[in-house]
Amino acid sequence: MGVTEKYGKYKPSRILPALDPDPDATALEISLGEIGVAVIETDVDGKVMRMNATAERVTGWSAIEARNEPLSSVFKLVNPPPEKAAMFAPDRSGVLERHDKELVPVRHSVTEAPPREKGPKKGGRIVLFRALSAEQLLSLQVAAGKSDADALTGLLGRRAFLERIARASAESKRRGTGPHGLCYFDLDRFRIVNVTCGHDAGDDLLQWVAGRIHEVLGPGDSVARIAADEFAVLLANRSEAEIERVVKDLKKRLLEFRFAWGDKSFSVAASFGVCTFGATTEQPAELLRRANAACRKAKEQGGGRIHLLGPDDEKAKDDRRSMDWVASLQKHLADGRLKLFAQGVHPLKGKGRDGAHFEVLVRQLDDDGQLRSPVRIIAAAENTGLMGAIDRFVIQKALEALAELPKASLKKIDVCAINLSGISLAGQDLLDFVVGELGRTKVSPRKICFEITETAALANLDEVLWLMQELKGMGCRFSIDDFGSGHASYAYVEKLPVDHVKIDGAFVRDMLVNPVHRAIVESVHLIGRTMNIKTVAESVERQEIADALAEIGIDAGQGWLFDKPVPLAEALGAL
Repeated sequence: MGVTEKYGKYKPSRILPALDPDPDATALEISLGEIGVAVIETDVDGKVMRMNATAERVTGWSAIEARNEPLSSVFKLVNPPPEKAAMFAPDRSGVLERHDKELVPVRHSVTEAPPREKGPKKGGRIVLFRALSAEQLLSLQVAAGKSDADALTGLLGRRAFLERIARASAESKRRGTGPHGLCYFDLDRFRIVNVTCGHDAGDDLLQWVAGRIHEVLGPGDSVARIAADEFAVLLANRSEAEIERVVKDLKKRLLEFRFAWGDKSFSVAASFGVCTFGATTEQPAELLRRANAACRKAKEQGGGRIHLLGPDDEKAKDDRRSMDWVASLQKHLADGRLKLFAQGVHPLKGKGRDGAHFEVLVRQLDDDGQLRSPVRIIAAAENTGLMGAIDRFVIQKALEALAELPKASLKKIDVCAINLSGISLAGQDLLDFVVGELGRTKVSPRKICFEITETAALANLDEVLWLMQELKGMGCRFSIDDFGSGHASYAYVEKLPVDHVKIDGAFVRDMLVNPVHRAIVESVHLIGRTMNIKTVAESVERQEIADALAEIGIDAGQGWLFDKPVPLAEALGAL
């Protein structure tokens, strides 16, 4: 959404096209009139002659109003008020005062206009400028060494906030004050606002959130914007009960508001992580990391929650122990000690086969050379937020393995299924990574099916739906894994554009003796048939179960009855 829609106070002139028609206009000027660069041209006396539609939107002046006005009146650069100076960009940028007195940060350049064939030989000036987004402002600020204040919200930056934590800890040592509360939170659906409404909407939402935070703070408290939609709050000299009350109050204030933009509206939910500290030997960055880890736990539990850690909380100790596994995880990835395996998905009796269908699995190579399930390292990765690194490793290596196949073998593959964790689904750059790897390896997206668990999908429904739609548009397929294990399976399956539903093995193993579980399997088949979704039964270990599944109409089965997992290279070599 552009500047005009953001301010909503000016409707640009439709009398003039991109640049006022002029047979002498250069090709460059005409091209600039068609893109998002604002252009103003003056005569030799500095009076405005022409401006394009983008310049109209940014300045708030129509081309008709601006004609023959001094450039300094239309393109009016001012110094922002001292209390807001940190919110605007440093160095080669300016603050434009619009016609309606709103302040807009811009980057600009001024060049001499070329002399014309007709009219005065001496030209005037051409001003090219753009309104800056919040992200651009922040980048400029960091580059200029002014990262102790956030350009968009005016809140503290990370460096200044860490200094406040250090000051609170030192005060506790010197005077015995405290405890202090440290709250880290991020917005659960911020990316959806950015994607569906544009970055201007996201900027407005962040500014509104910053205002709500100030409503619950006391005079000794501090607040910072740490990352795009992540904030941290220092609650100084508060009892644990007061800290919990303030965080709950902030959560309530966010939830009571619906953010509206155009014809869309969004609830504003956040995940909160809270830890307390006093006269501690822990470094400020470590304290902030603890609060961030608590925030991630709140997000993993479904979002919109508060996760509290005390100084000696067992969960905090577990989290610190998990950090010991980070180095191990990085070593496993660097040394190639995570190995890819594959297990087939096989059509049941009477079902046709379009080609090979297999799921990519991971095994861990231990120090003794034995391959084991990577349960410990995956648990550590989930606890420390690094599960995304394993997901990316699997995606990268699986696509590389497919890319190395002869074309004849690659044609025999119908589906290569790759699992995605809830952490990856909630991340903001997974799409770019997948698109980049598909482009690099030249593997057809139509051969890739991403498996996501039902619980992970429902925990981040808006984000997952957006990601699925984007990748589906490229040709990728999706499968819901462990279907039926959650509480809202049937209510949400129609919302997700899936190609396969994998029935949780817990219902398959005993379906011959448990009539309720058999009924669940039958109901999944009915839903699949109605919605044209293929059904796959997991944990098929006996022939009589496979026969019963085929009788019900389930499309395919996966389990030791058909094959055990084998190294991916071996599975591909057999094609």
